[in-house]
Amino acid sequence: MLGRRPDPGLFASANLLDLDQLSGTIYGYLAENGRQAFTDYQFRAIYSKRGRPSASPALMALACLLQHHESISDDMVIERLKFDLRWKAALDLDPFSFTPPFSKAPYVQWRARLVLHSKEGVAFEASVRRAVREGLLPKSMRVALDSSPVRGRGAVKDTFNLLSDAIRKTVRDMARESGEEPEELAAKIGAERHFKAASVKGSEVVDWSSPEAVGTFLKGLLEDGERVVAEAGRRGCAEEGVELLRQIVTQDVEEEGDQPKIRQGVAKGRTVSVSDPEQRHGHKSSGKSYTGHKVHVAVETQTEIVLAVEVTEPGTSDGSMTGQLIREVRRNSGREISCALGDCAYGTQPSVEQATRHEVELKTKMPRLGKKGKFGPSDFKVAEDRKSAVCPAGQRSYDGHRPRKRGILLAWPKETCQSCPLEDRCFKNKRGHRQLLVRDNHHERRQREAWARSPEGRAVLRERTAVEHAIGRAKNKGAGRSRYFGRVKTRFQWLWTTALTNLLQIVSLKERESARMAVA
Repeated sequence: MLGRRPDPGLFASANLLDLDQLSGTIYGYLAENGRQAFTDYQFRAIYSKRGRPSASPALMALACLLQHHESISDDMVIERLKFDLRWKAALDLDPFSFTPPFSKAPYVQWRARLVLHSKEGVAFEASVRRAVREGLLPKSMRVALDSSPVRGRGAVKDTFNLLSDAIRKTVRDMARESGEEPEELAAKIGAERHFKAASVKGSEVVDWSSPEAVGTFLKGLLEDGERVVAEAGRRGCAEEGVELLRQIVTQDVEEEGDQPKIRQGVAKGRTVSVSDPEQRHGHKSSGKSYTGHKVHVAVETQTEIVLAVEVTEPGTSDGSMTGQLIREVRRNSGREISCALGDCAYGTQPSVEQATRHEVELKTKMPRLGKKGKFGPSDFKVAEDRKSAVCPAGQRSYDGHRPRKRGILLAWPKETCQSCPLEDRCFKNKRGHRQLLVRDNHHERRQREAWARSPEGRAVLRERTAVEHAIGRAKNKGAGRSRYFGRVKTRFQWLWTTALTNLLQIVSLKERESARMAVA
């Protein structure tokens, strides 16, 4: 059942320590505002009404913020609570006591309860409400949107070791259900080699230069997997491991007669880790790849307070998250959005449509369409009805036009294109003449491109750097790499890290305001 934080006693830090020494730090902020920031009552939904009282969830919440501030382990959290005066001051503990207010086990259980009850955003939402109460957020905000890669914690392995890991996981799941030892159960099934070494590929002697030897080794792994799957089916358990094993075989292995082989290329959404099956390969740019997840963030541009956080797989496009981020901003802050800013990834038509449905004006950087060094759609003067156009050389398209599913197709005579002095810069089809597909949003897109290139547009879009600064602050606190396995727990990490950075930003903004008032 829900435990209670003890009332401040005679030996509380507030009565014995000089808290002015912590002014301007997160420790000093929590020492002054910690009891208002979190109350035990906020966590009532994650506990039952029966049983022994838990450790104070409000104290564990404060400790969790400081853990992300210092990027330390759970064991180090308990050590800090015993011996660090800054932590004792932040949690208002007895500075002379070496007994922590909670141990590691209830702390881990509290964190798991938050995730299971979808309450992992409690600290983040509290930080946003704090910014609202402090009067830092305007009633009509301009927010910036962006995404960033988050490297996963799970071990990434090749197909051979992935199959072995999946077999080992399935055997362990069966052993847990039956109360057996995994090694003994594996020996009964004939899969004991997967428990004798950390890498089945490294423990086996295989002539890797011989396709036949590699195929024989792979076939043996598949036979081990079939026996394990059959045993799991007979027992009616380990469904998760069986599904993962089948998924790896389907995406990585192909049959050629009697000899299987590794499939060429990478399957879409390929599973790359058994320890964290939700990890995926992703690309930050055309030349930079990573393995993990993708975080999407919305930030108020003037204060750089983070207002929304979502974590998805790397293949999720930035523009597809526009509507969800806008909804989260409104729900968390209770404020209206006058304008949303984004980079080129948010300039897609689906992204604009999502923002429009939420009655938000979306302003983005606009990429130039067309191949490099060639004329693109913006170089053509298209009529208002989109049924004709004039090319950069001043030539008008055919009088006729051909409707297409994605717009209207315009074309220029082959003879005109062949004698054109700008022929080298014009992209032509196989028949030797220029065509232009004019989409339904052609004029609207050209207007957005012109605004983005204008002095006013460039000045407004420069405010988008606020979201890059906010993401950088979170990554400086360790959020660039997952502390936990799975996408849900990675989102937990980002919510608590951004809650911390929001509180630090509030402290900084209040100090600047105080300094300005002192000068005035």
